[in-house]
Amino acid sequence: MGNKTPKKGYKSITVKAEVYNYFFKEWLKVKQEYIIKKGIHSFSAYATYELSKLMNEEKKSNNEELG
Repeated sequence: MGNKTPKKGYKSITVKAEVYNYFFKEWLKVKQEYIIKKGIHSFSAYATYELSKLMNEEKKSNNEELG
């Protein structure tokens, strides 16, 4: 079989099954809406989108505290 490493520019992460299951259930709830409105077609892209939102909120929060 082939190499199972991520594509260039991507990294793998490991999360507890509880975390994975929560986000996967959420993905199933919003999948059709995200495909249509955001162009997100995979669970991986959904997880990246949600993590990016959290990262941006954290950055904004830190900037407000420093400003």
